[in-house]
Amino acid sequence: MIYRPQFGFPPTPPGFSDETFHYSFDSTTVSILGLAVTAGAVVNEIALQLQNDAEFICRGLKVQLGTAASNLYMQLKDPFGNCLSACPVALSDYLTGAGIAVVGRMIVPFESEIVCPISGRFMVNFYNPTTGPIFPPALTFFGVKRYVECAA
Repeated sequence: MIYRPQFGFPPTPPGFSDETFHYSFDSTTVSILGLAVTAGAVVNEIALQLQNDAEFICRGLKVQLGTAASNLYMQLKDPFGNCLSACPVALSDYLTGAGIAVVGRMIVPFESEIVCPISGRFMVNFYNPTTGPIFPPALTFFGVKRYVECAA
């Protein structure tokens, strides 16, 4: 899937170059995402580690579920510890931005891009308000890596 930003962003500053990039986190890259969140449980501070080669300018998020909608709630923190929502939000709101039961095909854009430092990390919290276990989704962050251009 090709990501195209919904909003116009400032041009790349002189002396830097941007490369389209995405980070994907699922049960193969973050083992705790492969474990079900038990009924009524809260799982806090799951680290989603970014690479250490360049800043990442995050411009959108895709939440990918298996084959069905989920009643799991999620709260996301940026690499500076700022919560992106005041409380946990139903995954159905992240799936399309409008709460329609689509299983993770849409990218929710961030109106203001998030400049993530080198080796930064997003943190995610999950809450299961149901009476049965629910598996967490896969998360993909879309944006660009910003590299410093070398002087010739």
